[in-house]
Amino acid sequence: MAATERTFPMHDLIIALLRDQNIHTGYWGLTVHFSATGTSVAQEGRPKTALPGLAVAVTGVTLVPAKDGEEGSLDASLVNPAKTTRTRSSAKAKALH
Repeated sequence: MAATERTFPMHDLIIALLRDQNIHTGYWGLTVHFSATGTSVAQEGRPKTALPGLAVAVTGVTLVPAKDGEEGSLDASLVNPAKTTRTRSSAKAKALH
């Protein structure tokens, strides 16, 4: 594990996922998946007593298509624009051959 923590706001996480997946168009949001399980929790200082509790785990995230202007969504064309390929000038192309 890295020696230093790194925190990512949702905005930055969406950008990182769009770049990782080579997505350059459309509006995108993020959904977070949870798993919850009922359990009993010992009271602090009273180990023989238990209270009903809930354990919640994050199990994953999904990039989802969104509508223009939808709260929390990002425009992939702005945050991850497609790279344009430039044609070489004829002088440079000849020099390489």
